[in-house]
Amino acid sequence: MPLLACICAAPFYAQTTETESSAQLQPKAARNASESTRVVGIIPAFNSSDDVKAPALSPRQKFGLFTKTATDPYTLIMPAINAVIYNAAGVSSGYGSGFSGWSKRYAASLADTTSGNFFRLYAYPALLHEDPRYFRTGRGSIGKRTKHVFGAVIITRKDDLSFGFNWSKLLASASSSGLSNAYYPAENRGAGLTISHIGLSYLLEIGSNGLKEFWPDIAKWRQKKKSQKDRKNLAATTPSGAL
Repeated sequence: MPLLACICAAPFYAQTTETESSAQLQPKAARNASESTRVVGIIPAFNSSDDVKAPALSPRQKFGLFTKTATDPYTLIMPAINAVIYNAAGVSSGYGSGFSGWSKRYAASLADTTSGNFFRLYAYPALLHEDPRYFRTGRGSIGKRTKHVFGAVIITRKDDLSFGFNWSKLLASASSSGLSNAYYPAENRGAGLTISHIGLSYLLEIGSNGLKEFWPDIAKWRQKKKSQKDRKNLAATTPSGAL
């Protein structure tokens, strides 16, 4: 795959920075506050953090974020959904119909997802010194937090803890979408394919950000309701004299 050449040629992985040394001095739990969480128990949230002042990731850590995301079982599910979306939109009509056509769409979508993660989580963030993580607010009104969800694809945190335009997202979407023209059917290549992939990429990341932002609150609410229900059930089944 063309992506393998990109990985082998990427110079950033071999870099060592002062940022990496300082990050290693931090407790592991503090550096990866959300690393072990999963949205809805399925969707990985490896690239999210609750601490906007968390130490920056080194190029090596950004590459690790990419590999962990790319090898997660969920990564095999999302391309199947994308394949259905592309088929419905006629973006991959050249692959034909039936199982053969679907399998080709799935393979192409899997390549799209892998290249997108490579450019979005590692290559451009390492090159441009931008942080690929989503930083959850966890507080404020729903409206304010929703604006943050949308704004995170436009404004991102830099490795120096400042904020600026999210070039990594834009360039990663454009690069991955442009690369798709190398393996999609000839009749589906061109500006239409590129633009549709870029648009879908932004929509998917906004949706992912929204789940990462609000799912912890939903999970806490569900746990609270379950605890209340359990207490009521216990009170109803316990003899009054035993209380």
